[in-house]
Amino acid sequence: MTVMLGPAWTLKPDTPEDTGRQPLAVETVIGAHAAALIPGVITTTPHARYLALHARLAIEAQRCGWTDNEGLTAFRALVRRSEVVLGAVSIAHSEAEDGHHLRAGSFGVHGVNTIRPELQRHRAVDVGRLADTYSRVRGGYLQTYAGIEAVLGLTNGGRVPLPGPAADTDQLAVLDEILKLAQREKPLSLADLDALRHLCVCAMGDASDGECVRNAYFAGPERPGYAQTHRNSAALLVGALAGEQVDGESIDMSMDRWCCFRPGLREMVGEDLYLHALAWRGALLRNWSVWAWRLIWARLVSPLSGTGTLEQAITEFVRDLPDATVREALVDGLSPVIDGVGTPLPVEHDLYDEALNSDDWTVFGMLRLLAVGARRLDYLDPVTRDAFVGAFSDDLGPGYVAAWLARDGHRPLVDAVSDLAGALFHRAESVSRQKMQWTRYGLRLPTRLRRVGDRWRLEGREGRAAVSLRLPTFTNVMQQLGVLSQNGDTWRAGRHADEVTS
Repeated sequence: MTVMLGPAWTLKPDTPEDTGRQPLAVETVIGAHAAALIPGVITTTPHARYLALHARLAIEAQRCGWTDNEGLTAFRALVRRSEVVLGAVSIAHSEAEDGHHLRAGSFGVHGVNTIRPELQRHRAVDVGRLADTYSRVRGGYLQTYAGIEAVLGLTNGGRVPLPGPAADTDQLAVLDEILKLAQREKPLSLADLDALRHLCVCAMGDASDGECVRNAYFAGPERPGYAQTHRNSAALLVGALAGEQVDGESIDMSMDRWCCFRPGLREMVGEDLYLHALAWRGALLRNWSVWAWRLIWARLVSPLSGTGTLEQAITEFVRDLPDATVREALVDGLSPVIDGVGTPLPVEHDLYDEALNSDDWTVFGMLRLLAVGARRLDYLDPVTRDAFVGAFSDDLGPGYVAAWLARDGHRPLVDAVSDLAGALFHRAESVSRQKMQWTRYGLRLPTRLRRVGDRWRLEGREGRAAVSLRLPTFTNVMQQLGVLSQNGDTWRAGRHADEVTS
């Protein structure tokens, strides 16, 4: 059975086959939406306690006067050792049957693939030795989190960061113990780690550093716009997930159903959240169209995993398309996209279910997914439509698809799609040339397609997952902060939900 990838399955979009080469350059609009709707997370920052730890480390750097290159070296060493302590405590605690995963979420801590084998082999952790190996980046995971820590006001994001206005020294003092343990030369035994479970990533919800980070997200007087955005998105997320099965459909699909397809959205979310919910609606609907392009490209080039010609790849791509015109297949044959009162109908979900039941998307299903997006242009309210269209004019958006359907509507589907596929190859080549750069090894052209004489070969596989809107990461952070929680097998509002969503 083919593994399905979609909005539901974007928990780890940085896997090798999905590494962001973005050959058609259609993903920018989704990145912009994610940054606007959840500015305080990116897909690789799922642990709230690292935010607090880095803010505490910034306070320490300021106290020590670490500003020059020598200070940078000392600071990075302390960062790496402190992250190993946090990771080791959390990994050891994850083995306990006391609800750790209900509070920590589904993401493993950073460095788990290095730290866990050490614990299993030696039943102890040598902090200094692991600090040299758990991350390939000199500054550890500080460099991953630095941007959003600056957004949240926890640090200034510098190489040796200064504490920001949201870094409350008293609240972050709970992490002093990690810094002390980071200097320890004697290995930390399992018994030591068990006694430190209050420092686990799952334990910050009711700790003082949890309050500090919640304030950074949801109070943020120095960045009131970001704080309001986080409050609004958190309120929608809690509403979308409350009562849903934890291991049921994905976070993205739950948010889809809540913001896009529930009747009476205004009454359901309230006047204060309504416009924000419409912006989410536009972003979520657009992600289906972006995903369709990624599916199409991955399928189009898949025959080139061996060597072949572009013509052969195109012939294989259109082989099973129906004998119909573009208009018959992709305009007249589409289901309605709204109901009688104008509420969007979940046509994208219906197409996804068809693909799931068939073990994978067909080329015709991918094309229908694009056509649904083009049809939605005529039926969206202004706020949703603005978000749905986006601000980028050359990203193969719904307007491009609508124009293609109108221009080629009379043509046989096979012929029109063959020409479209050829245009995609030209576009991918143009995108690669725009990204071309000189390196010390020569000219680098970022593409998986390599010319072999008059033939082509695909190096690896192109990513076919939807672009992440950061919802799984945001959910994990909200779970650790006590804004979301689990009640048995279902989601519910967490103990701190009211203070940040009301």
